[in-house]
Amino acid sequence: MSKYKKMFQIPYYDADKYRRATPIAILTYLGETSGAHTDHIGFGVDKLQALNYGWMLNRWKVKIRRYPNVKENITIETWTSGVDKFYATREFIIYDEKAIEIGRASTVWIFLNMEKKRPIRVPAEFIKAINPVEEKTFDDFYDFKKEIEIEEYIDFHVRRSDIDYNNHVNNTKYLSWMLETIPEYIYENYMLEEFEILYKKETTYGNTILSGSNEVNKTDDLYKYFHNILDKDNKENHSMGVTKWKNMNK
Repeated sequence: MSKYKKMFQIPYYDADKYRRATPIAILTYLGETSGAHTDHIGFGVDKLQALNYGWMLNRWKVKIRRYPNVKENITIETWTSGVDKFYATREFIIYDEKAIEIGRASTVWIFLNMEKKRPIRVPAEFIKAINPVEEKTFDDFYDFKKEIEIEEYIDFHVRRSDIDYNNHVNNTKYLSWMLETIPEYIYENYMLEEFEILYKKETTYGNTILSGSNEVNKTDDLYKYFHNILDKDNKENHSMGVTKWKNMNK
C-alpha cells in the first residue's frame, strides 16, 4: 500500500480557547500518522532500532485552511513522495468529516546509522516497502540560507517532558518555542496559516535555548515572522522557521 490514512477525533486537551486544535496538536497527529504508516509496511521504530537505523526529521512545511474543532473527526492521508540517497520526502493531506481538505504538509527526513550518527543510503528493501508515490503537496521550500537578524530572545530550559522516545527533544517543541515569541495582538487576532521549520542540530535535556523572532512582512491581512533558536551558551543554531499569520477578522 503506497498511501495510508488514519483518523483522529480532536480531544479537549488538544484545543485552544476557541475550541480548535492547536498547531502543536496538528503536528502531533501528522507525526502519529507517519509512524503508523511505517509500522504498517513493516519498518516501524522497533524494527529500525533493532537494525541500528533511524529517521531524523530535517524540515516541515505546513499550510492550514481551517483548524478542526473539538470532537470533530479528521482523516490524515500520508505517503512517501520520493527517496534520494539518504533523504526521503513524506507528504500529508488533512481532511474533515466531509472529506474536504483543510490542510496539507510536507516533510524531509534523513536516514541515519544511529550508532555512528551518520546519514546512510536508504536500503533498497526499504524503498520497495515504502513504494513512493510521485505526488507533492508543495512545489518548494523556504530558502533559509539568508538569516534575518534578531535582537531579542526568550530563553527556555529543556525539560524532561520535552524529550521523546528517541531521547531527543520532540520536534513539536521547536514550534512551541517559536510561537512564544509572537506578539499577543497577532496571536489573538490572526491564525497561523502556514509555517516552515528547518532542524539543524538537536538540543538535549538540561540545555537552555534562546528563541527569537523578527517581523519580515506585514499587511492588514497577513503577518510574516522569521524565527531562530540558538543554544544560550555557544550560540549554536538549532533551528530556523517562518510563520505566516492570516487575519481572522477578514
